Amino acid sequence: MKMQLYSKTTTGKWAAVLTLLFIALMAIKLSALAMLIRLPLPTPFLAIIGVIGFLLGIISIVKNKDRAILTLLSIPIGLLIILWTAAEIIFPH
Repeated sequence: MKMQLYSKTTTGKWAAVLTLLFIALMAIKLSALAMLIRLPLPTPFLAIIGVIGFLLGIISIVKNKDRAILTLLSIPIGLLIILWTAAEIIFPH
């Protein structure tokens, strides 16, 4: 089976775009560029974008049997967001 980088299905494309958008915005928010580029988006909003990408990735994989690399990337990123949020709720600091 040949793996593709980018999905051909609409759901897979949205999952990949939202996941890459989450990664890029969080990288800007957490880097030294944050002093120069002020993002008006709070981190929980960015996490919601990542979780929506995760859900669309799951739907694309289950429903459309999508196996594109960027669609599959949305799964571990979404799980990381969900586990991080659960850990913050369970063990507040």
